Amino acid sequence: EALKDSEELYRGMMKILPQARSVISFLIPFPKGCLHLLKDPQRGMPFYVRLAGIGGRRLDEASIDISLFLEEQGFVAAPVFICTPLEMPKSFDLWGYLSQIDLAARSGLGWIGKNGLLVSPKYGPRVGLGTVITDAALEEDKPADVGKCPEGCSICVEKCPAQALDGTGRVNRLNCTMTQALAPLSIMMTKEFSMKEHRDMIVNLGAVDEHTWYRCNACVVQCPVGL
Repeated sequence: EALKDSEELYRGMMKILPQARSVISFLIPFPKGCLHLLKDPQRGMPFYVRLAGIGGRRLDEASIDISLFLEEQGFVAAPVFICTPLEMPKSFDLWGYLSQIDLAARSGLGWIGKNGLLVSPKYGPRVGLGTVITDAALEEDKPADVGKCPEGCSICVEKCPAQALDGTGRVNRLNCTMTQALAPLSIMMTKEFSMKEHRDMIVNLGAVDEHTWYRCNACVVQCPVGL
């Protein structure tokens, strides 16, 4: 019920599980050491690629485990995976079915920072997010005032090489995607495939595990929250 004030989130949730009544959001922190190696991208990027792949699988496995637990209790549940399903209406313009960042913020796990990411009071933006949608009518957690970005801090905006941030939490996704990551299958897709079925197949295969080479994470590395 609390999501009905956001037509986009509610529509995305119904798209995945039409009988949905509750959403579970959770986070898993990532080691700060691996992320801060990215201050030297040439040395640190291989660490982050592995961290993103393994961390993503941990989140997906947890979402599956939660879903199976709920179904053992007689409910229906669907995990929302970290990278799929994706839609790409035009080249590199990637969209998920619903925003796990918005859901996590509404659940009280943190706030949406100036970098457009979920910022945890304890871990900062150095987290991965997981979501489960279920027809179980779970008691709603009332989110407390979890905080906000430090007054006067705009380091993520200043350090963004793509100039994708405006300090309001909105992100120019195309600028960010083109700068932040390379996925070999996605590059091949934009050059060779025109049919939507083929595009959807390849972008969803090429967006998981170690199929993406990350080139930038400045808005995460530079954030002072959680250090």
